[in-house]
Amino acid sequence: MTSDHRTSEYESPFQDTAVIAWLEAAGIDTSLPSPDRVYDAYLGGSHNTAIDRAFVDKVERILPSIKPLARSNRSFLRRAVQEAAASGITQFLDIGSGAPTVGNVHEIALKANPSAHVVYVDSNTIAVQTSQIRLEEQRVTDRVAMIQEDLRDPDGILDHPRTRALIDFDKPVCLLMVALLHFIGDEDKPAELIAHYRSRLAPGSKLALSHIASDEAPQEQKDQVAAFVDAYRNTTTRLHTRTKAEMERLFEGWELEEPGIVHPPDWRPDNPIDNDMSAYYLGWCGVGRKV
Repeated sequence: MTSDHRTSEYESPFQDTAVIAWLEAAGIDTSLPSPDRVYDAYLGGSHNTAIDRAFVDKVERILPSIKPLARSNRSFLRRAVQEAAASGITQFLDIGSGAPTVGNVHEIALKANPSAHVVYVDSNTIAVQTSQIRLEEQRVTDRVAMIQEDLRDPDGILDHPRTRALIDFDKPVCLLMVALLHFIGDEDKPAELIAHYRSRLAPGSKLALSHIASDEAPQEQKDQVAAFVDAYRNTTTRLHTRTKAEMERLFEGWELEEPGIVHPPDWRPDNPIDNDMSAYYLGWCGVGRKV
């Protein structure tokens, strides 16, 4: 490590070549990049393959600010979890969590409160299996679980045996859908899905959302985001953008917490290590509370 190397919250806490070898030996379809592994590569993590890194190289030429955007989004996740924990919430449901990457929710939550419980949810088999291995290695499976379900099946998630074992829905829950809904098209009625989740949660629960966007971006970045969205046509999952007004509709029925729906760097900033603001206009985020 050179003397001018900067460590940060975004740096992978492990370089798990054993897990990567296991992934490749498990027969991953390497003909297409996987969005969860691509996101890990954006963050500088180690749970990705050569095909994912090649895709990152391609889209970084299309949207040069994609890595700063991923870091900004991950920093929002950290702050949202910390704020929820500070408000007394000890239960976290992270939907669309992907494979283990940088700054995992359970690490943040357990640091704030060792008695916290976390349930991760993802529909990707490899992401689920990898996460289960990581959680077993960390010996936290009494407080943290990973289940394979889809956002579009709320009751399948909320009534899953592992969810019910770890989360008491008579008490507040922090529901996380961070960098997830841009993979959900309007045909899946995301606002109705969120309303269903809200109906199952206790008062005092919180919802944290973040989403790729370009409606306030300079024209050059609008064009870059459009090309970026098009590039995702060649992955296992399509990508969608939403405007601030569309984000507001996703929060209907929730009381938005200050500062409302804002660009990720503006949501209760602390002392960010990464000061690259090139992705400032490329996302929306917010946290709502069930009253």
